[in-house]
Amino acid sequence: MTKMRCLLEILDNWMVSLTGVLSLIGTLLVCVCANSCPGKPNLLPFNENDLHFVKSVPNGKLYQTSNIDPAISVVHLYGTPYQMGYAHGQLLKDLVDEFIPQVMQYLEDKVGTVLQFLPVWLQKIIEVEGLYAALELTYYATREYVDQRWIDEIQGIADGSGLDYQSIANLHVFPELIQAACSIVGAWGDSIKNTNGTLYQLRALDWSVDGPFQKWPALFVYHPNSDNGHPFSILSFAGFVGAITGYSSAPVGVCEKVWLSYNGTENRFGIPWHYLLRDILQFDSDVSDAITRIANAKRTCSIHVGLGDPQNFKLVEYGYDYIQVYDDVNYPVYEGHPKMKNLVYVNKHKQPSKEPCLGEALQEGYGSIDAEYLIRYVAAPHQTGDSHAAVYDFAQDSIYVSIASPYINGSFVPAYDRQYTKFNMTQLFSETQ
Repeated sequence: MTKMRCLLEILDNWMVSLTGVLSLIGTLLVCVCANSCPGKPNLLPFNENDLHFVKSVPNGKLYQTSNIDPAISVVHLYGTPYQMGYAHGQLLKDLVDEFIPQVMQYLEDKVGTVLQFLPVWLQKIIEVEGLYAALELTYYATREYVDQRWIDEIQGIADGSGLDYQSIANLHVFPELIQAACSIVGAWGDSIKNTNGTLYQLRALDWSVDGPFQKWPALFVYHPNSDNGHPFSILSFAGFVGAITGYSSAPVGVCEKVWLSYNGTENRFGIPWHYLLRDILQFDSDVSDAITRIANAKRTCSIHVGLGDPQNFKLVEYGYDYIQVYDDVNYPVYEGHPKMKNLVYVNKHKQPSKEPCLGEALQEGYGSIDAEYLIRYVAAPHQTGDSHAAVYDFAQDSIYVSIASPYINGSFVPAYDRQYTKFNMTQLFSETQ
């Protein structure tokens, strides 16, 4: 039983007396000292059944949450890649028009902080020619390896919103330059509360919180034509269709983390990682299919990928010339990272990390981990998921999502400390046109 659940049970069952208060204080001190996590549990109630219809266009519908500020746009897209892109551009035109110029300015201001992590040739281009030239060069470096359906969808967004194609296309390669320091957890079998063949997966994005990204959050729900994959979703922002965080109708869940300790070959001539993850969501039926796709891909930068389905979870390290697949048996054991059956995880720090918080939080809940536990007693105490956080509940075919508040006057509330919204993915994937 976790420390917080222990305390809640005490409060529920005791008649408060002087003796009880003194005992409670003693229990609290023991519990606090037993865990090295810097944060506090997130005990906010979940926001549920909170979508209202905004508008529709041919091949698209827009809903928004009512109780979250800023609202999360839930965007249903139908048809061919171009049709889905055009509907995206129409539905979110005002947001895309604001978002893309602000993002480009933000990236221009911040690019100096990531130069050291880029290939030397790319650093020199940015220093001499600027960020826009580097983005455009990256676009052309990846173009040969990108399926035409990506080009068609981005062209559709441009036509639907009235923006030029190249600006939107350049936006779509910036994750190749700037990856994120995130946490990944996959829990199943003996580690979880419901052991009837299911998985709980945490994707915590620790990334930019002082930019414009959290102003316009969007959950895109794709309903492609039957010859072009199955329904899937990505948690993103207006105008961006790569998969940073996502869950499909298969179901398969994906998450990502930068792999800073990779010392192999760096390359930008291949398929962008966020395109590869979206292809997994759109086309693959399970983790095995996803691993095959990654192994066969012309890969670019180095990342960790978390892959989950109802029966399975794998953590993949991949770079241009390397791929390693980990599970709960073969993942390395080191200080601060205890091995636990049916549990795979990496914290937000450079790996291998000796920081013990995440491992301790998972140990405390071992055997009773579920979506609520990951939200309340793992992500928040570990302070991971400052930009956005998502938990995939395969048992209920639901996802829980939280977005950081906008950055105003140097202040914001990180996603892990904000209210989560629960989305019923069975309902969203079955939404008719």
